[in-house]
Amino acid sequence: MKPSMRYFCLTLVVLLFFPLLAGCWDRKEINDLALVTGVAIDKASDNSIEVSVQIFIPQGSTQSSQSGGEATGGSGTTFVQSAQGVNIADALAQLQMKFSRKIFWGHSEVYLFGAEKVEQGLKDDLDFLMRDSEPRERAFTFVTKGKAREVLEKHSILERNTSEVLREMAVNKTSINSSMAHLMEMLEDESRAALLPWVEILQASGQDDPSKGIGYINGTAIMHNHKLVGVADNRITRGILWAVDEMNNAIITIRPEHSKGTISVQLLRNRSKIIPMYKNGEWSIRIDVNCKNQLIQNTTETNIDQSIDSLENIEKQLEENIEERIHLAIHEAKTKYKADIFNFAGAFHRKYPVLWKKHEKEWDTIFSELKITVNAQADILRPGMFNTQQKQ
Repeated sequence: MKPSMRYFCLTLVVLLFFPLLAGCWDRKEINDLALVTGVAIDKASDNSIEVSVQIFIPQGSTQSSQSGGEATGGSGTTFVQSAQGVNIADALAQLQMKFSRKIFWGHSEVYLFGAEKVEQGLKDDLDFLMRDSEPRERAFTFVTKGKAREVLEKHSILERNTSEVLREMAVNKTSINSSMAHLMEMLEDESRAALLPWVEILQASGQDDPSKGIGYINGTAIMHNHKLVGVADNRITRGILWAVDEMNNAIITIRPEHSKGTISVQLLRNRSKIIPMYKNGEWSIRIDVNCKNQLIQNTTETNIDQSIDSLENIEKQLEENIEERIHLAIHEAKTKYKADIFNFAGAFHRKYPVLWKKHEKEWDTIFSELKITVNAQADILRPGMFNTQQKQ
């Protein structure tokens, strides 16, 4: 190749790379964005919905508070703004017109759905949230008693905003927790049922200001076919958590037989397994629970660390307590919610794919008649060194 031709080719390659060096052409400055920390979606009327966003204002900003007021604390403040539309996309378009900055979803931590909206159905709303590229699929999802907007408008005392309060509760795994992506997976699996944290408003103690308070998790919202079918209280929620292997942080208190006082143990680790079985035309499920615990309080007269029989007796009562909670949750699912909230259907599909394909449309009837047994094994690994003194 001639030197002139080589030089021409080299120059052409360099020129072709020049456009790639302009790395700031699509930049978005922080002061051009309205940072969303939480989203609330409520039913406004039969034909419209209301979308509310909680916007974070960096400390030192001179922007005044809008609807919902400002919540101080931490390194900034927040305010809540709402708009209505025939669907989420339309409501967001109306909402954007109320801001001088571009609404940015990258920092959104929670999505809150009002109970009325969930009763109506979430299929169309989830279609937008999963189809659009901006909403975060890993943000935590909740169902609220009453209007979801009212939870966002509360002013947290401990955290920077109410969205962060709910996010921390979900991270601590004290109850059912679900991201947007996980919610979609549950609603699209074989059972078409989903579990979401149920949020109620807790007013701040000793505060005269009614806006001071937080949303806190107080049960589990049961969804079936994208609609709300019931709310499980904390006792039922415990049974659900044991069955679906989501029990991570728990303290179990029992009152031993023939003894005054109580014994409390803290869960160290747990493993629950759902085993489907089909034999002679009968569908059945066995749930095996294996948990390890440490004793944290003993107000009885029994010295557990000095008696193997006493330790085994306490472990047996713990096992009965766990089995009772699971059976109670199963009974509620069959009779009250009429929904396979444990996804037993998925377990059968994985183990018996041909059988499942044949009976898939009959699952609701099969679930109502499903025979279920629960086997729990609870071991106390750390009874402690302290001996309760026997009464004379």
